[in-house]
Amino acid sequence: MIEECRDKQRQAEQERDYALSHQKKVEIPVEKPVFYQKCWNCNQTAYLKAKERYDTQREKLAGRYKAKTVMYEALIFLLIWYSISTTLFQMIRSKIFISDCVVFFDTIATFTQTIAGWVVLTGKTVAQISNGISNPVVAGIIYWLIKILVYSGCLVGAGILVVFIGMKIAGLYKKYCWDMITVMVILISMAITIYFGDSIKTVLPINLLFLLLFVQLVYVGIRWYVKGWRENRGYV
Repeated sequence: MIEECRDKQRQAEQERDYALSHQKKVEIPVEKPVFYQKCWNCNQTAYLKAKERYDTQREKLAGRYKAKTVMYEALIFLLIWYSISTTLFQMIRSKIFISDCVVFFDTIATFTQTIAGWVVLTGKTVAQISNGISNPVVAGIIYWLIKILVYSGCLVGAGILVVFIGMKIAGLYKKYCWDMITVMVILISMAITIYFGDSIKTVLPINLLFLLLFVQLVYVGIRWYVKGWRENRGYV
């Protein structure tokens, strides 16, 4: 019984192999249907008229949009100019704000003079190395060379630091704050500080110019945080 089943299985496998090796492959050409062909012989008068009306209407709308955009930009410019001019005039009239500006820049000048004094003292101290040279001419030359090198190095370093800080601040403003919101914040903060300077000084004894700069620093920090938060969540 088992042998008979095996014989039938072998016979079926042989028939399968024969059918696979001797089957005839026939290729039937199939014509691909063309779903759309543009007809160049039909009358396109209606289409051309509709296209002409569309182009005309589009040009009119574009002209109206451009005119409204120019009017809007001119209005915004006039408002900004008016705000800046009135704020500057009030700033000139504000004795408290002017005095705070004088104190602020005087403090910066004093700090700069202190740093310059330290640099001069450092240069003199370092230049004392030339005292060990017996030849007075060579000692004098080395003394002044050392002082010039120290002063030049400090000056170049300070310049590079100032330029670096300025570029960083400009980059932050350009990346995060280059819009009308920043202009409005600057104008509003200046107006509040100048017009209500007396009240602010009464409540908070702080330099008004320093307060303006501090407000800008906080504003840039907030914009930087919000921008990063939106980018991390894929909103931008």
